[in-house]
Amino acid sequence: MPTFATPLNNVLRHWLCASSILAIISIPGFGAEPNDTDPIATQHPNVLVFLSDDQGWGDFGFQGNTNFHTPNLDRLADSGVVCQRFYVCPVCAPTRAEFLTGRYHPRSSTMGVTQGDERMDLDETTLADRFKLAGYATGAFGKWHNGSQFPYHPNGRGFQEFYGFCSGHWGDYFSPPLDHNGKKVQGDGFVTDDFTNHAMEFIRLHAKERFFCYVAFNTPHSPMQVPDEFMKRVVERPLAMQHQGRASEKEDPAMTRAAIAMVENIDSNVGRILNLLDQLHLRDQTIIVYFNDNGPNSFRWNGGMKGRKGTVDEGGVRSPLIVSWPSHLPAQQRLEQLTGAIDIAPTLCELAGIPITLDPDHPLDGISIAQHLTDPTEPLVHRKLFSQWSGRIAMRQDQFLLDYDGAIFNLIDDPTQQRDLIATQNELANSMTTDVSKWREEVLRSARTNRPFLIGHPERNASILPAQDGKCQGPSVKRSDTAPNCSYFTNLRTPEDKLTWNILPMQSGTYSVWIEYTATQAATGKRIAVKIGEDEIVKSIDDRFESPSRGQSNDRVPRKSESFMKDFQSLELGTMQLSQETMDCQLRLLDPIVEPGMVEIQSVEFRKNE
Repeated sequence: MPTFATPLNNVLRHWLCASSILAIISIPGFGAEPNDTDPIATQHPNVLVFLSDDQGWGDFGFQGNTNFHTPNLDRLADSGVVCQRFYVCPVCAPTRAEFLTGRYHPRSSTMGVTQGDERMDLDETTLADRFKLAGYATGAFGKWHNGSQFPYHPNGRGFQEFYGFCSGHWGDYFSPPLDHNGKKVQGDGFVTDDFTNHAMEFIRLHAKERFFCYVAFNTPHSPMQVPDEFMKRVVERPLAMQHQGRASEKEDPAMTRAAIAMVENIDSNVGRILNLLDQLHLRDQTIIVYFNDNGPNSFRWNGGMKGRKGTVDEGGVRSPLIVSWPSHLPAQQRLEQLTGAIDIAPTLCELAGIPITLDPDHPLDGISIAQHLTDPTEPLVHRKLFSQWSGRIAMRQDQFLLDYDGAIFNLIDDPTQQRDLIATQNELANSMTTDVSKWREEVLRSARTNRPFLIGHPERNASILPAQDGKCQGPSVKRSDTAPNCSYFTNLRTPEDKLTWNILPMQSGTYSVWIEYTATQAATGKRIAVKIGEDEIVKSIDDRFESPSRGQSNDRVPRKSESFMKDFQSLELGTMQLSQETMDCQLRLLDPIVEPGMVEIQSVEFRKNE
């Protein structure tokens, strides 16, 4: 086992010592060692988790929305239990972290969606870690969004197989560049179809084993792109169900129709996997879970609930949770138990008979609802759940919601948050306000900040610093779009234009440094430099390389905040000696470009020399 400098000992505690973190003591009441008297624990079923991106609570036929034709998801919901009071986070990456860890997202420092804030701390134990240690084959397909550089990469978080992209969103959904176990590959066709193909291949390969398969669709997140066959179905379809209540005039029918088409494509792909399980006679041996990562990304019908993506109100954080396991769970059931993304990990572990161990330094926030799934008539458990985004905290306790402004609502009687009950529920509101303050101190403020980007892991020779993780400053340079995900730096023209990444090499030694760039004719002959500490390497840009942006031709609705994509060329700048200490990596031009023209940078890559 390699040795690391002191700062790295803390950073890598999880990756190096996962088994010791897991093997502490069992939580009383669930997750105990399987035994012959426990009919659930002895099954060791397969587990298949679907997670969609920016799909709302109301974007399903089984939720009563006649705009959406989702026969496969309706069939899946009908075959099991639907948790109707299930809560996720207001945005993508925090929900994924809560699902994977069973802990509130600030505990893992997953506080944002880009520039490194989407990463889960490395001392977190993921659901994939637990299943892998239990002998399961583990695979993730689609959008990761919890860190790019290994060991933040899914291959370092318990997933033996990964095919997809690590960013928060992607700029083109038709045959884009993707990641297969850390290597760059070209996608094949529409991304959700492609991800499904690879998930199906994984299931076929491990059909005679136990598997944990995580299918993270990146739709209906914008850009709004979908194959013609799905768009044609909805172009003339009447929108009988429309956004209700506040901001009802803001619904864009073109956006709604594109979202419908994208969800119906998801439904088709879910159906393909369900049919495969039937063909392989695995349906009764497989727990299937489906949920969304946050509220809808546009104003459309959502049961009249207040808020959408990015808010802590009902419409921003409520999602149906489908759990289907025909041989063990009842069909056609609705569960009103208050539950959240933090509960999925302990619940799946109990259903699969995998022990959950107690780490005093990493307490689980989630609880297992396995018994409620097997018997939805079980008495409801008294519960408190917290939602947070940008410092705004909402708390749900049983049927009540305390919103971030201090208003209190009975969600059973008033799911649309119309009637503030502060006059009659003042004592409860004060108690909940105290709980919010405690949660803020204990959980929200526990998040770590200023975590450097890791390069040079012993298991991965190459480490990429994409533009999405960097910062830029200067009179000319800017991002290709305001949303950092999938962006690149453009209009690099003067020595005052600087790109910066804060890095921590995990091994001392010699690294070759590469960039992915475009350059106009006016940029040829100009020198570009990368400086780390006192060491600097300089290289002349001798080759002009320009490529058109792409993706816009596939948009069904003009995009507002996602960068287009383009091809970039690789250039080796030279080698550097790096030590195991936190430093800034800075890239800049040494020579100004006077004539019209520029350099664009997609990434800086470090390759550890043997």
